[in-house]
Amino acid sequence: MANSKLAVVLSKDRPGQSEHEILERKILGGLEGRHDLEVTVLPHLYDLANDGPGMEFLRSVGGDLVVLTWLYPRSAYWVLDANGVKGRLGPTISLAEEEIDVPGNPGERAIWCLDLRNQKRPDPFLKEINRIASLAVEPATVAAGQINGRPNWIDEPTAPRWYPVIDFSRCGNCLECLNFCLFGVFGTDADERPIVEQPDACRSGCPACSRICPEGAIMFPQHGDPAIAGDPRISPKDLKLDLSQLFRDSDPLQIAEAERRRALEERERQSRQTAEKPSELPRKGSLDDLVDRIDDMDL
Repeated sequence: MANSKLAVVLSKDRPGQSEHEILERKILGGLEGRHDLEVTVLPHLYDLANDGPGMEFLRSVGGDLVVLTWLYPRSAYWVLDANGVKGRLGPTISLAEEEIDVPGNPGERAIWCLDLRNQKRPDPFLKEINRIASLAVEPATVAAGQINGRPNWIDEPTAPRWYPVIDFSRCGNCLECLNFCLFGVFGTDADERPIVEQPDACRSGCPACSRICPEGAIMFPQHGDPAIAGDPRISPKDLKLDLSQLFRDSDPLQIAEAERRRALEERERQSRQTAEKPSELPRKGSLDDLVDRIDDMDL
């Protein structure tokens, strides 16, 4: 039977971050035994497959939703949106009210995104979850609930992914991303808006489309530059200025073209290596058959 509680999802960091794992465990420990919450643990949000159990679970959640993840709230929100998890973005300790530029309907359920990189201790996050729980007007309805007040873990095999995420509150529908990308990542929907059609066709490490977007609407959540990773405090105007300073007054378009060229050269190099690979050696059974045929020959 479904439970009506505030849904809290902790999206773990990629493996190998021991300090992050400690913080995750402390937060989960602080939430254990809370019968007013529906706590679920997932792998890294950005790495989840659209048709995998993680996203299927998130789409099944009705009502308000709290997501703790190792991403900027803006990029986490649009990753969710791209995968069919809709709602209005709520203010948190990770995202001030004035930093929210996503139009929302007051009647929509709220999605609160907390950036686990903002604090090193669990207490601020636990306090914020308590605050949100007191505000939540639409309890979650989910089929898989906590057992004896303990979190529900959803296992999904994941690998590090790299693909663009579109912020539609900024997108101006110019389709520069579609025209610029050589790898078939972008397409258009029925309303002729750009969409990320083939996310895994994107070349790892290439953020070129983000640099040429005139509105700063394209994010790569795992990029090292906050301007590209989705920092909500950076406006499109600031993005162009920061890029100019960061790359010693280089033209962002030139930088994007160079990144695209490197990605294309890498794809061609990998194709050549595949073509030059020696043919697969015959299986052992095939070699044995060949030896038998030679033995039978009258030499």
